[in-house]
Amino acid sequence: MADHCAPALNRELEYGFPTIFGRGLLEEFRNFVNPPFLVVTMDDLWPIFGRHFDGADCSPYFCSSIEQADLERDAASLGSFRAIVGLGGGQALDVAKYFSWRKNLPFFQAPTALSVNAVYGQRAGVRQEGKVVYRGWAVPQAIYIDYDVLAACPPALNWSGIGDVLCFHTGVLDWRYAEREGKVEAKWRYDEFLARRSLAKVRTIVENVDNIRAMNDRGINALVDGLKWGTSYHGAGWCPRHIEGTDHFLFYTLENLTGKKFLHGQPVGLGVIVGSMLHEDGAEEMLDTIASIGLDIRPEAMGLTWNQFEDGLRAMRSYVNEVGLWHSIAHDAAISRGFIADLKRRLANAYIHRS
Repeated sequence: MADHCAPALNRELEYGFPTIFGRGLLEEFRNFVNPPFLVVTMDDLWPIFGRHFDGADCSPYFCSSIEQADLERDAASLGSFRAIVGLGGGQALDVAKYFSWRKNLPFFQAPTALSVNAVYGQRAGVRQEGKVVYRGWAVPQAIYIDYDVLAACPPALNWSGIGDVLCFHTGVLDWRYAEREGKVEAKWRYDEFLARRSLAKVRTIVENVDNIRAMNDRGINALVDGLKWGTSYHGAGWCPRHIEGTDHFLFYTLENLTGKKFLHGQPVGLGVIVGSMLHEDGAEEMLDTIASIGLDIRPEAMGLTWNQFEDGLRAMRSYVNEVGLWHSIAHDAAISRGFIADLKRRLANAYIHRS
């Protein structure tokens, strides 16, 4: 394997956004966000968190769609605001980014769940006729990690976030595979520095299973540290190779095939196991980590039958080749009956005492 970056292993990479950790953070927004401001959130969250904005010159916007056409329409009809606050999980945070970009307004992010790394991405994950696309450029003034808010969140929503860190494991495996096969993209040549940094983030999750399951301060810190690495997508020159691969490709395939909306970490986490099995590297540890934390990645936990999931698994090869995703083992590997039986057995064993 070529090591294109060996002379630069000590170089630094700028990543992450200004992040504030503490308690009682939401009630301070009315004191420093320039009014009038827009709070981008979900209609089920506002009754819980809206009281923190009492007396503020602000208005809520309730997310109902992430279709780009819908967001363009809504952005055009927004009132006059001087700032934006994103309050919620991945969808609200992405919509806040999109509106900040389209209206050229400063914004602040307040995640109420760590279900996905959207809070640490410069682009908004939106949809074009149902297809995932990333658009725009928006960097928050700061991100506010409130320990009490996150600890009170339904556990599975926070546990979902491990998918967007453990996926670095399969992302690196796919990158190394493409390099060996001579199919790595010229602009994304294998970079050992990025690979090592990504794998170090994976180790932090593995070593903090108990803390993340409990969502104590140490667990939140460990998860945030991994999610922050999402900004290295831009820091590495828009290179996605070290942060995702087969893991997300399975998610995209399932979403495209079924039209279902998933808790992000479930299909991605399952994709981590599928990718690790295809590479024959680390599947047991990854599955033990996911199951021990508490995230249920079995198809039935996502509202899928095994027949639906098997259809998606078999369709993944043609889908990734058709849409032109960067080369991975998913582009080449045929899914056999034996592979599916092995996966089914592993999942059953991992959750047999956790149901």
